[in-house]
Amino acid sequence: TNKFLKYITPVAGGILGGISISSYLWIMFMPISLSILWSGFDRKYSNFLWGFSLILISHYWLLYLHPLTWLGFSWIASILISNIILIFCSLLGGFCVILWGLIGSKIISKNDIFSQKDSFVFIRVTLISLLWAFGEVFISQTSFFWIGIGESLIPGDLYLAGLARLIGSPGVCFIIIFLGFWIFLIFERWKRKLNFNKIFFVGIVSIFCLHLIGGYLIQTDNFRNSLYPIAIWQTNIPTREKLFQNNQKTTQQILIEQNKALSRDAQLLVVPEGTLKTNFYFKEPSKINTLIGGFRIEKNSIRNSLLAYKKGDKFYSNFVDKYRLVPLGEKIPIIFRKFLNLSSLGGIEPGNQKRFFEWQNSPPFAAIICYEITDGLKIKNAVQDGSKFMLAIANLDPYPSRIFNQYLSLVRMRSIENNIDTVIASNTGPSGLIRNDGRIDKLMESNKEDNEVVYINLLNKKTFYTHYGIWPLFITFIFISIYINYFENIK
Repeated sequence: TNKFLKYITPVAGGILGGISISSYLWIMFMPISLSILWSGFDRKYSNFLWGFSLILISHYWLLYLHPLTWLGFSWIASILISNIILIFCSLLGGFCVILWGLIGSKIISKNDIFSQKDSFVFIRVTLISLLWAFGEVFISQTSFFWIGIGESLIPGDLYLAGLARLIGSPGVCFIIIFLGFWIFLIFERWKRKLNFNKIFFVGIVSIFCLHLIGGYLIQTDNFRNSLYPIAIWQTNIPTREKLFQNNQKTTQQILIEQNKALSRDAQLLVVPEGTLKTNFYFKEPSKINTLIGGFRIEKNSIRNSLLAYKKGDKFYSNFVDKYRLVPLGEKIPIIFRKFLNLSSLGGIEPGNQKRFFEWQNSPPFAAIICYEITDGLKIKNAVQDGSKFMLAIANLDPYPSRIFNQYLSLVRMRSIENNIDTVIASNTGPSGLIRNDGRIDKLMESNKEDNEVVYINLLNKKTFYTHYGIWPLFITFIFISIYINYFENIK
């Protein structure tokens, strides 16, 4: 029985964490999940099983890649490919947690937790928790789509998420990882019949105060006025049907949507990722300033882009290319392109990583294409450079509502971090407006074609996090490391 529990407990912990990501169940499940992680953080198998299970459950929507028969794969091959991708991502998650545990167990051992003073323990746990937060920042710079522990907080606990205005989602992640340790420590002390009253009381008071601060930071600013009307066209064109779309048909549809936008006094029309094929142009001049997700060719390579069409023009006058590409789905190494073609376009090349988009026909904004939304640092930089709002375009078909909720959580966290309104335009949803305090202002019905106008507030005050990013956390990490390695030894 003990042997069975030894392996099943971290699996159960990972499953609880996976279920709670971007869910109202967060408050019930994630703290328990993280306490289970801490209970075995010094054991490789426990860390691996927890991380593997977390990704397996939270990313199960990858199975919805099947069927890939529209790309020429057989039914069996399609099932194998979608399962292999999910298993590979889960393995990667498991190995990331193993690496964290290996480093953490060098900083403090399990025995030290119960034999050393509380100050000795907590200062080291702070260091280990910061390591996890920095690990998530690093992963957000790679192609691995990881829903951060901090970002997973929404919609479960919006008040705690408000702290992101000071310390960003990495800082919130640090607090949550530390919270998991607090629960683990109380449980272990109770089990060992050790006193835990002081730790319990201080923890409860701290959690209460953190919620008060977070709630205060995101309270709605009633002095901001709706300044800029933007029309969103949710196309509801499934990915598998886009192959059969042609530019002429798309032109007619866009002109109809432009008329709808004009009739509602919109200043700008936005259209989701991947709507236009390459070499698109208007046969009639564009009737309104329009931002459309589409493909363009540069130096014989295809780019997934946000294309800007000025009113009165037939060709795009500006663009921003997607830089964070989906492995195999978009970015296919040249050596494999003859043998593997998961991308219907035969492979896409990345663009410039800068997300700040300045265009004379609209206020400057942060341009985000699909899962670039996980890269909080580059979005922060775009806001720091002068973005007045964020525009996130995406193509989340054929995935289920689970990925929609995860995407919304990420968008809401980015809005809170930077005190900025975000417009979302997705082909099948979610599409709508997220306010600067993380509230969902308007959301269109998923899997339905629609055209709605939203009224955004333009940014008028940057946050502490927008100005300083993760530097305060990094400086804290350096000071603690110096203290542990130098001043404690002197004592």
